[in-house]
Amino acid sequence: MPILPATDEDPIETDIGRSRLRAAFLRMPVLQAAVFRSFVFVAAFHAFSVVNSVRGEQPTWRLPHGAEYSFEERTLPRPLRIHRLVLDLTQPSIPLGISASPDPDGEGPAEVALKAPDRHARDARFLAAINTNAWVMLPDPTTGKTPGYVVDGPADIKGWTSTGTRLVSPPERGYWSVWQEESGRIRLHESASKETTSRTEVRWAISGFRGILQNGKKLVDPSNVLHPRTALGISHEGMRMVWLVVDGRQPTTSEGVSEEELAELMLESGCHDAINLDGGGSSVLVMTDEKGQLRIANRPSGRVPRPVPVMLGIPTSKP
Repeated sequence: MPILPATDEDPIETDIGRSRLRAAFLRMPVLQAAVFRSFVFVAAFHAFSVVNSVRGEQPTWRLPHGAEYSFEERTLPRPLRIHRLVLDLTQPSIPLGISASPDPDGEGPAEVALKAPDRHARDARFLAAINTNAWVMLPDPTTGKTPGYVVDGPADIKGWTSTGTRLVSPPERGYWSVWQEESGRIRLHESASKETTSRTEVRWAISGFRGILQNGKKLVDPSNVLHPRTALGISHEGMRMVWLVVDGRQPTTSEGVSEEELAELMLESGCHDAINLDGGGSSVLVMTDEKGQLRIANRPSGRVPRPVPVMLGIPTSKP
């Protein structure tokens, strides 16, 4: 679902000169203060690797060769839990595919029915998967009422979605897309042409809200809007992919990040281009543990994972 606006602003805290820094911050104009927050956030990122990183409790994950997972808990600029999965797409053990439910009403307005994240992963035989597209709940055709976030609820996907053989949802203005060519190269752009979307050599396609990195430059401004976030980024040559999930809306544990802070994290991860995918209660990372069981690796803000329309994943065999 589209991200809801934040209502609270987190204070900036440092170990030295805390009260003086806070007083100076409160006297700043809004834009200047936002830029200042961004500077402190970036500075904290560079300093945290020395003094502010602790290893959280995580199970042992079963991942294919070429996939590397890392988990971090940060204390600056606020409590954060960060999950990062880096994929080497030159490895044959890292195929990618998407899971999208069948169209529940044919020519009707719904494109898919919502499915629990672990069910997506299990049905598609994914070793790991993340949520992707934003979406809109549609009214129940029998009652005319819009249900909550329920499994099998009818949904309209926002942006281009393709399995490679099925066009699940067409491109939509304002939603950036990511797709994989038959060569294996990943493309990430603001919009895809009709020629691209109809090409049979596209293996899969998903979409998110907007680009946050392009050619190594941030596309988003500092803000105080903090949420759980999911992002996808690629290297300059398009053969290295990063999945990033930041937990949020959990005071003292993980309070979320802004889009600009998310872009900074993707730069830190070595990305050249990156997109902000659906976030909030939909942010989820599913992986396979050492016993072969699919588990939710992050902590969704709603405690119970929200059903979603589409997931990008690593199949156990090439799709």
